Amino acid sequence: MSVTGGSAGSGVAERLLAVAQRLSPELETLHGRERAFGVFDVVGSLCTAPLVLVALVWLAAVTDLTLLRTSWPVLSLLFILLFVFGRLGFFLFVEVIPGTQYDWDAALVTVIAWSAALIFGPTGLWPFVLWDLTNRAYQWRTARSIGSRWNLLRNFTLTFTASVLGGLVALTLYGRWGGVFPLPGLAFRQILPALGATCAWCLLIVLVWVPPVIYFGSSKVWDVGLTGGARGMFIAFVVGSVGWLFLANPFAVLAAGLYAQNGLGGYLFFAAGLLLASLLAHQLSYAVERSRQRSRELEKLERLGQALLNAPPDASTLPAVLQEHVSTMFPDSQIEVRLFPDQTVLRHPDDRPPASAAAWEWLRTTPEARCFLPGTPLPWGEKAGSDGVVVAPVLSTERPEPIGGIYLAQQRLPKAVASRLPAVQSLAAQIGSALYRAETYAQTLAHQRVEQELALAGQIQASFLPKDLPHVPGWELAATLEPARETCGDFYDVIPLPNGQFGILVADVADKGLGAALFMALSRTLLRTYALQYHARPDYVLRVTNRRILMDTAADMFVTVFYGVLDPAAGTLTYCNAGHNPPYLLSGQNGNAVRVLRRTGMALGVLENMTWEQETVRLAPGDALVLYTDGITDAEDENGTFFGQERLLEAVQASRGRSAREVQDALIERVHAFAGLAPQFDDITLMIVTHAATT
Repeated sequence: MSVTGGSAGSGVAERLLAVAQRLSPELETLHGRERAFGVFDVVGSLCTAPLVLVALVWLAAVTDLTLLRTSWPVLSLLFILLFVFGRLGFFLFVEVIPGTQYDWDAALVTVIAWSAALIFGPTGLWPFVLWDLTNRAYQWRTARSIGSRWNLLRNFTLTFTASVLGGLVALTLYGRWGGVFPLPGLAFRQILPALGATCAWCLLIVLVWVPPVIYFGSSKVWDVGLTGGARGMFIAFVVGSVGWLFLANPFAVLAAGLYAQNGLGGYLFFAAGLLLASLLAHQLSYAVERSRQRSRELEKLERLGQALLNAPPDASTLPAVLQEHVSTMFPDSQIEVRLFPDQTVLRHPDDRPPASAAAWEWLRTTPEARCFLPGTPLPWGEKAGSDGVVVAPVLSTERPEPIGGIYLAQQRLPKAVASRLPAVQSLAAQIGSALYRAETYAQTLAHQRVEQELALAGQIQASFLPKDLPHVPGWELAATLEPARETCGDFYDVIPLPNGQFGILVADVADKGLGAALFMALSRTLLRTYALQYHARPDYVLRVTNRRILMDTAADMFVTVFYGVLDPAAGTLTYCNAGHNPPYLLSGQNGNAVRVLRRTGMALGVLENMTWEQETVRLAPGDALVLYTDGITDAEDENGTFFGQERLLEAVQASRGRSAREVQDALIERVHAFAGLAPQFDDITLMIVTHAATT
């Protein structure tokens, strides 16, 4: 784009930049778009500050002190309502440009504020003024940088100018159009001036916000070289944001009319309805955003995993792969990945200050992921800020201390930062796996012993298994896995799910060796990932896992899976059996009755577009569920005789009424005694779930 008078325009821009840098020294460390936005924050604040002063002087001049003295209880109540509605805002995020999000957030604060103005005249704007100042003061106190405070100040001056100065202008027009205070009633002739003033107020708000919208729009949409689709989406986003004002604020006229006709009681009844709607919208917006974030993170993690598998095994391209996939995984967040002691493999955005040395020093001694809400004191001694923070170690199987770490600071919706924790943990695990792969490759090139590599792989596999099984009152769980080699294709898992439920998983890859171990790692990751997403539908978990296995691998392998969702409160197990050895459900109240949980579909990784039936059984008090792999039933003695199903049932029946751990130990001991000195040819996995009998 070319313009005339470039030297003059350049001189003005340089002067504005000099003033902005003097007031906000952080701008010297920023570049590109971030620097342009920082300059706009400073200049915008300076330009609109006089309008804020005009609004305050005008409001003070037209304030009715007598009305303040007589109506302060109602005005105080309105201030409380503003505070409550301000806490129940709702929002929507739209990704106009890949990696860049626009957020539309709203609250029904303007309905309360404008209804107060229609009831008490200009004096009724004071509750909004006090609420806005109180809210901004709290945000100012928690801001961590000068730049964030300038951004806060710019938003405050624009909002105050639009709401208060625009409100005073609209109220003046209301008086000239024959409107009186309070609004006399809800007849059409009575509310017509109020509706006109409301539309005028909304229009003035829009006009005040036009410059920043044009500025940010041109900076983010028109200058990135995208097609008209992004521009059209941005225009639709702006139109929708503007339309909300004209849709919601006329309800303030209804609220003021109810106050005139029914007094404070009628007004509060209407406010209660608005409060309920605001609460529902607040909860819904958080739920939608969490779901959107989870879907985005799952997609990015899958692509990252595939990219790491396709990357050179020496991890030489790890920084480039992380930059490509991780930089857009957490929009509007700062993320940094470091390998200790001081190798930074990713920092996005690169124009923000890096995480402090104190944070990394603390993370080097912390072997677990942690999240910190805004305002929470940070354990490495820094002042708590307005961002939510997640830190996670990158672990190695050879050393107990972390070999690296991830630092993420969430700027938007910082109180929902805990929802980022699973994705950050999965990212740390993938980086750890990539580093392990590179280490294994380096060991191979150095002609190190294959047994060492397999031992390391076995340790990694062991780390995939739950370290501790959950303690559920009234229930007992016990599980064990005995690999036949250094690595194995068996695995089990107990996955905490919402509403106190648990996913119970036992699986067996139909092969042995390192290939089966890698296939096991992929299958276990996909099953756990989708179990958390479709926590109430085991059939969906198997369906999407099967699809991803066939899409992402070319290995001629498959895995048998028994996956069920245990509801301890209801005593039910909803399960699917994908070609796995059928578990046994032993009744504790009906003699020697045994129920076989037969297969409900074929193994995973065989055919696409397969489905699995989902069934539900009840585990009454005293019942025991036995899940196993064919390493038990196919165990051979020195004569080549199989242990078989009958011996398995006999061993379990003999231990009826005992604890899950005792049942497990008795069965494993029976298998070892049967095999004697014969070598173990297959992996042995056993899980026992018992429902304690009531007394």
